[in-house]
Amino acid sequence: MGIKSDRWIRHMAENHQMIQPFEAQQVKKYQQQPLVSYGTSSYGYDVRCANQFKIFTNINASIVDPKNFDENNFVDIEADICIIPPNSFALARTVEYFKIPRDVLTLCLGKSTYARCFCADTRVALVDGSSPTLEDMARRAEEGELFWGYSTGENGRLMVTLLDAPRYIGRDNLLEITLDNNKKIRCTPDHSFMLRDGRWLAAAELRAEMSLMPLYRQWQRGYEMVYQPLNGHLYPTHRLADEWNLRFGVYADTANTHRHHLDINRQNNNPWNITRINASEHKQRQNPSAQTRQAHREAMLRRYQNAAERLRHANAMSNVANLSSERRTQQAEMTRHINLRADIDAETVKTALHRTGSIRGAARHLNCDRSVFQRFPEIISMFRGQASNHKVVAVKSLAGEHDVYCLTVPEAGNFALESGVFVHNCGIIVNVTPLEPCWQGHVTLEFSNTTPLPAKIYANEGVAQLIFISASELCETSYAERNGKYQGQTGVTLPKI
Repeated sequence: MGIKSDRWIRHMAENHQMIQPFEAQQVKKYQQQPLVSYGTSSYGYDVRCANQFKIFTNINASIVDPKNFDENNFVDIEADICIIPPNSFALARTVEYFKIPRDVLTLCLGKSTYARCFCADTRVALVDGSSPTLEDMARRAEEGELFWGYSTGENGRLMVTLLDAPRYIGRDNLLEITLDNNKKIRCTPDHSFMLRDGRWLAAAELRAEMSLMPLYRQWQRGYEMVYQPLNGHLYPTHRLADEWNLRFGVYADTANTHRHHLDINRQNNNPWNITRINASEHKQRQNPSAQTRQAHREAMLRRYQNAAERLRHANAMSNVANLSSERRTQQAEMTRHINLRADIDAETVKTALHRTGSIRGAARHLNCDRSVFQRFPEIISMFRGQASNHKVVAVKSLAGEHDVYCLTVPEAGNFALESGVFVHNCGIIVNVTPLEPCWQGHVTLEFSNTTPLPAKIYANEGVAQLIFISASELCETSYAERNGKYQGQTGVTLPKI
């Protein structure tokens, strides 16, 4: 198995009419006007969209049934620009007619110009305290895992949202954006970033000293708090997760109830981990019981009823008081070196701060001197809320093409990265379509607009990328030999059963 290169694509198109019409190079301009590129890329072919569209409109309030598509739910248009309504989809076809060889399987992927993508190792800030890469999220999403992150709502208020469909998009050219917190973000030039004043600006238009909308997080009493840009106050993340549950009817906003972490982990603010319980029950769960406190009190009284124990304790305190200043300093220095604990790393410190909610408590929890934390100034600054201002330091282009990924946020249209800034989500999903050996025809494309805003598709410009994968051996039966029902299709074709 192997992915075919541009040389193979040109040979097959020019000598075997695999792609008609065919562009041997990438076309990026027409009459000096920029286009969404199409044509041959390093390991694929960027196809164009024809100007015939079927736009779904649910005016009949019917169910979308793949076994019985109702054509009355589609509006047919012929235009150079197609506007897809929010949370709707449209069907179209490629300009190109394809003839797939017998030893090749072809995959149709969305083009990153419409998806607005990031490099595979880009980390996303999640409300459970983790920051996985987009590549890792895409893999875990295939196994059914759900993710929640941070978004800015339409009124500028920070909120918890579901991060949907993390996925591989394709390959594209990238920019590298360096922030004043030394974080680097690699993304496509058209990806939009939220500025500090709430406006959006494409990555290619960012300049040094521009301020981006920040995601500030810190911990108080073991709870994560996030900075609300609207009023400048800190607000508990678990309350934002509770608001998500209320918006989606998971439970009711009942009086005299407290928010409770089901797994007792204050860092895990996934909405499924937050519930409401009676206030008195929550107090009992969070604090030692009266029986426990009484047991501790009785144990202390029993200890000091013993005369020998009282004398031992008094002598110990007297010896401490009588130590010379030189001896006292020497012992303190010895203890300090013992407790420096070179085995403590950044992740250990972060976890201890999360659990205890204070620097003194974290040092006590780790049985180390607080001077240990001087080795981790970034973590301490973040804990104290002294993060950088999230200004752009530099923007530069990266050589070559790179794997790119993205995700969708249907509720808000944006999400926060681990680097502490807010970015726009992918707006348009092009459904992945396999083209089987010996299939031929125009490819029918489905564009889903998952944003709360209308989205544009440009006819006769690039919309998707085809990747050709060679098989290790010829198939026994090709698509043509089994008389596939989509063989030779020439227009926008609805599903057939």
